[in-house]
Amino acid sequence: MAWDTATLTAQLSRLRSGLDSIPRGPAIDGSAETRHLIKQLAEQIDDYLLPRLNNLDAPLLAAIGGSTGAGKSTITNSLIGADVTATGLLRPTTRIPVLVCHPSSRRWFTEGGVLPDLPRITGRGDGTGNGLRIVTSEVLPEGLAVLDTPDIDSVEIGNHELAAQLLGAADLWLFVTTAARYADAVPWDYLAMARERAIAMAVAINRIPRGGEAEVTSHFAIMLDAHDLGGVSVFPITETRLKQNRIPAAQIADIRAWLIDRAAQAGDRRRLVQTTIEGAVASIPARLDRIASGVEREAAALADLNSIVDHNYHQAKTAFGERVEAGTLLRGEVLARWQEYVGGGQIMRSLQGGISRLRDAFRTVFVGGPSAAAEVQGELTSSLAATIMEAADGAADATVARWENSPAGRQLLSEDARSLARPAGSLGAEAEAEIRAWQDHVLGLVRQQAEGKRLAARALSLGINTIGVSLMVVMFAHTGGITGGEVAVAGGAATVSQALLTAMFGENAVRDLARQARANLIERVERLFDAEAARFRRRLEDGPTAEDGARVRALGASIDGRAA
Repeated sequence: MAWDTATLTAQLSRLRSGLDSIPRGPAIDGSAETRHLIKQLAEQIDDYLLPRLNNLDAPLLAAIGGSTGAGKSTITNSLIGADVTATGLLRPTTRIPVLVCHPSSRRWFTEGGVLPDLPRITGRGDGTGNGLRIVTSEVLPEGLAVLDTPDIDSVEIGNHELAAQLLGAADLWLFVTTAARYADAVPWDYLAMARERAIAMAVAINRIPRGGEAEVTSHFAIMLDAHDLGGVSVFPITETRLKQNRIPAAQIADIRAWLIDRAAQAGDRRRLVQTTIEGAVASIPARLDRIASGVEREAAALADLNSIVDHNYHQAKTAFGERVEAGTLLRGEVLARWQEYVGGGQIMRSLQGGISRLRDAFRTVFVGGPSAAAEVQGELTSSLAATIMEAADGAADATVARWENSPAGRQLLSEDARSLARPAGSLGAEAEAEIRAWQDHVLGLVRQQAEGKRLAARALSLGINTIGVSLMVVMFAHTGGITGGEVAVAGGAATVSQALLTAMFGENAVRDLARQARANLIERVERLFDAEAARFRRRLEDGPTAEDGARVRALGASIDGRAA
């Protein structure tokens, strides 16, 4: 394709920022692979595409990559004719990658922006740590650098991740395998990557038994054709005695010529670089599509887990509301004593005699009032708290059970399933505190209602707890809410309580008070359940949504490199 360098640079910079904005949620099946794909693309933009677009005429970087023990470092030393990188039996041998270039090219690889996150190292050192060792040699032409990379299948995760990063930063690859391992799966994954990105590549097959060159290369050519890699150059290296730990020059002469030929002329180098850039850019939509699919799978798994939480804690709220409506939260003996206090004393006998007689009745029974009111309040506190705990326990247990049936859920539960299957240890105390706060709220509603009724206010000043608890009894001793017809429950505690309230405030006001009190209680209890559900939701935080997948796909649509 014909592209404008400035436009493509700007588009890739925007894409790079977009990759950083993809949510990284909790670790579940598939998320590690998606993060790896994001990391690979981001690294190729940072390490290769943007630096290379800024200097299309810089030396070619040829990465020598391959599997453990394939002989990458030996080939590197043999090409240079000096021990520039460590070889040996200890695996992995290459811990710090070594880049060899002509002295005149050194500045490009130390200051040119290639692999910017790797510190530069000079001197030999012990081959450990983190960085990129720069070695100069006049054996290489000015337009070529050779990079010895770690093993792509290293047992050390950091090593094979670094190998992938280095290969993504190269203009061309010399891929090294052996006669015994050329059919392994991992190398072919990398060869397929090279095909996808149109990277110029050759393969060296090392340690071929003498006389087996034709058989091995013929079979390997068939495999290349099957993987749509038929144009790749193949260089057989016969197993031979090493001299000073190097392969005889005649054995690698064709490899040396292949590398030098591609770097000999500035125009050839530029065309190869352009082809590699075009291949990398052309591969971006498909790579973003794989990332988007991974993001969408992750989002769907997390959404399923969240829906389980939603369902079970909605059920808990419903169960609590049904228990409240059932009218079973107060024991019969408590209601009987309350009825005896309110309905059997002077309070009810004075209702028909006017406010002044009602006030006198409050004075007469006030001494016994607080204990009766406190008994009802205490009973409600313990009963409501137990109801909340029962519903929360059921929700937690059901959520853990459902999550354990999901691969993603099992991963997020890890070793905490037992503790999550029960409510938080603080819930009981928090529930009791909320219920007491709700009771204070009910008393506040009664006070507020009395402010506009001067005579009632004087009576309420003597028995505010009695009036407030009467409102609570009306709420919890009925099954269908407060309506005029329900007052007909003759002789019951709710009937006498409502009669008292109606005498004080009127039927409509009582109905409104009960509605407000009930709504405040439900709001408080729902907050408690929401806090319980948050113990699970915290494990789903920062995860992607389905919209993030669509946004990732859209990132690729803007990459074409053509000037506007």
